Amino acid sequence: MNSKLFGFLLFGFFADVLSELHSPIWFPPPFIKPPPKRTKRSAQCYSDLGCFTNTYPYNNTGDALPLNPRFIRTRFLLYTSINDRFPRIISRTASDQLSRSRYNSNLPTKFIIHGFEQYGMVSWTKQMARQFILKEPTNVVVVDWGHGSGWPYTQAVANTRVVGAEVAKMIEFLIEETGGDVSKFHLIGHSLGAHVAGYAGELVTGLGRITGLDPAEPNFKGTDVRVRLDPGDANFVDVVHTDGSPFDEISGYGLIDPVGHIDFYPNGGKNQPGCTRGSWINLFSQSYRRGIAGTENSISCSHSRSIALFTESINGDCRFRAFPCDSFNSFKNGQCMACVDKPCPIMGINADKYETTDKKPRGKFYLATGESNPYCGYMYGIAVHVSSDMQPTEGILDLTFTGQGDQTANHTLYRKEYRAGQVYSELLVSPNHLSTLSTLTVEFLEKSEVWSWLWTGRIQIDKIEVTDGLTDEITNFCGNDVTISSGGHIVLTGSSSPC
Repeated sequence: MNSKLFGFLLFGFFADVLSELHSPIWFPPPFIKPPPKRTKRSAQCYSDLGCFTNTYPYNNTGDALPLNPRFIRTRFLLYTSINDRFPRIISRTASDQLSRSRYNSNLPTKFIIHGFEQYGMVSWTKQMARQFILKEPTNVVVVDWGHGSGWPYTQAVANTRVVGAEVAKMIEFLIEETGGDVSKFHLIGHSLGAHVAGYAGELVTGLGRITGLDPAEPNFKGTDVRVRLDPGDANFVDVVHTDGSPFDEISGYGLIDPVGHIDFYPNGGKNQPGCTRGSWINLFSQSYRRGIAGTENSISCSHSRSIALFTESINGDCRFRAFPCDSFNSFKNGQCMACVDKPCPIMGINADKYETTDKKPRGKFYLATGESNPYCGYMYGIAVHVSSDMQPTEGILDLTFTGQGDQTANHTLYRKEYRAGQVYSELLVSPNHLSTLSTLTVEFLEKSEVWSWLWTGRIQIDKIEVTDGLTDEITNFCGNDVTISSGGHIVLTGSSSPC
C-alpha cells in the first residue's frame, strides 16, 4: 500500500466534514429538465478473456465491472537465474519473445501477484523473486497490474477478475508453447493478488499450488467461493493470515476466515508484534511524528507482514512450525505444542510438504514469531506447577533457561495471583534453539501494592515442564515444592525423566 491511501483517507474525511459545514443548500432550477438516468451495464465481454458480470455472486464490486484489459495493461515480468535482477517482459501474443526469454519449462514456475495500490516492480516482489532463484533454478513471473490496482477500491476489486483471466491465459500459453506441466505452477498473491490467483486457478484445471498472503477482506468476506480464493482453486492452497482484525478502514485488511487447505495464523492472525495497533489516534500520531511514510507503514504493517514471513521462509534456516489449536489464546498459553496424528506443517515455502492426500482442508494452525527480521523463532511451551500446599500469593516469575553452549532464553510470567495446585502455562519464543535445556533459574518478586500484606511474599514450585516446539521433547525441572521468597531465586536442573 503506498502513501496515496493515507492521502485519500485524510482528504475524504476532511472533504466530508467541510462539505457538511460550508455547502449551501442547492435546488436545481425547475425549468431545467434533469438528464435521463444512464442504464448501468451488468456484463462486459473482452475477446478471449470471456464475459464478466456484476450480478450474484459477483456483486461485491459496488456495480463496477472490470476495466478494459487495454487500460489495465497487465505485464508479465520474467526473472530467471540468468536475468535475476532485470526481468524480461513476456507476452502471450509473442512466441518469439518467449523463445528468447530464457524461460525453461523443465523448471518450476512461480507467479508473484501484488495487491491494491501497488505495481510489479515494487521492492518486495523483486526481493521474493531473488530469493526463489537463490534457492533453486526457477522461472519467476511477476504479474504487474498496477494500472488496474488503484482507487477506487471497488474498481480494483472488479479488475481482479480480468487480471486473473489474463494470468490463466498466460499459464495456458506457456504450457502450449513449451510443453510445461501445470502441476509445476505455483501462484503467490498478496491481498487482492490472492484473489487474482484464485480466479486464475478456477480457470486452469490441475494448477499445482496457490499461496494466499493475507487475502483481502473488504468486499470478499462472506462471499461465494467463486468470488474469493478457496481450496478448489489449486491442488494445494496454503494461506498466511496476518491482519484479520475487524475491518475499520485503517486496519483489518485481511480475511480471518480459513480459505485454504492449510491456514496459518502467526500471532493469532491479527495484530502482528512490532506493528502499531491501528486506531485513528495512532494514525494521526504517526503522521505527526513520522510523516506520511511512517503512517503508511503503520497502516499496512500487519497486512504486509505475511509477505515478509513467506519471503523469509524461502531460504531461512529456521522453520515456521505451526500447531493445531482451538484458539490463539489456548496456543499462547502453551496448551497446543503437539500435532497428534499428523506431522506439524511448516508455514511458508515448505507448506506443501504437509499436503493432505485426500485434499481436504486441515484447518487452522497457529505459531508465534518475533517482531523484527528474522521473524522466525523457536517456541517452547512452559507449564509452571505450583505446590498444592502453598498459600495464595501474587507476583512475577522470571525464568532464565540455559542450554547447550551456554545459550540462554528468558521469559517472564506476569501473573497477578498464584493459587495452590494450579498449573500456569505460557509460550516462550526464542531467537535461538536451546538444543539441550540444562538449567533453569527461577526468580520471584512479590507484587508491591496496597494489598501486599494479604499475600505470603513467597511461592512454592512443584515442577516446571518445558516442551520444545521443534523436537516435541519435554524437559522437567523438578522443584519438589521448593520455596522462593520475594527477591530470591533458585536454580533447577533439567531432566527428561518425570518428577
